[in-house]
Amino acid sequence: IFGHNDMFWQRHLERLGRNSLVGTTVPIAARLPIHLAADEHHADWCGEKGYAAFTAGAGCILGVALSSSADEAHLQEAYGVFAQEAQALDVKYSPETVNTDGWWATQKAFTALFSTIVPILCFLHGFLKIRDRCRKALDLHQQVWDVYRAETAQEFHQLMTDFRTGFEPASWPKSVSEMVAKLWNRTEQYALSYEHPGCYRTINLVDRLMNRLTRFLYHGRGLHGHQPSSEFRLRAWALLNNFRPFAPRTGKVRDYHSPAHRLN
Repeated sequence: IFGHNDMFWQRHLERLGRNSLVGTTVPIAARLPIHLAADEHHADWCGEKGYAAFTAGAGCILGVALSSSADEAHLQEAYGVFAQEAQALDVKYSPETVNTDGWWATQKAFTALFSTIVPILCFLHGFLKIRDRCRKALDLHQQVWDVYRAETAQEFHQLMTDFRTGFEPASWPKSVSEMVAKLWNRTEQYALSYEHPGCYRTINLVDRLMNRLTRFLYHGRGLHGHQPSSEFRLRAWALLNNFRPFAPRTGKVRDYHSPAHRLN
């Protein structure tokens, strides 16, 4: 390509990943998002399972680090890369909330890095566990989302109570009833989001960006280098993604050119 081989461009990509992901995307400290979403992406790393600790906010990827395990110690180290870069920009930076899928190690890692942060449980994952066990029960799916759309905590509690009252466990398989009961038991954790206006109630933001990461890793058949080089490759991809131009809209002029432009 342009007179160079694949490894030439591979090295250029890895060099790009040496830049601060936060500092390059958000040069102004006041623009740092106070609401985050985080999750781990499972990746094939030299034939073994690796975990890309993924942090996003305001439509941009703000942190991605490679870890060999998804326990608390490893995830705290991986998410700590984002914390270090953010606090290098603003030493007093402390996000208000982080939305996670409920994996305890992720929540503990963030509370260890930011003492005042509030973990918000992802409602989408609660729904998916129900949907995957009864894909054709569209009425039940709609009832769950009707609860999610409550505008206040009081309304959320009321709709959840009504949903619980109208649900008949005897008419559903045990696997469905167990997941619905799990959703009820986490009512207080889901309702916590109403105390923090503007926070992410699902990790849709992370999931959308991870879809692109899945394709990127598939094209390279996974990650094949040592941890630093593999991590630089992931960080470079994330940085390019933040500045990738939005697709043009027919007959309309976009207000922003890219996710980073919109954030800033």
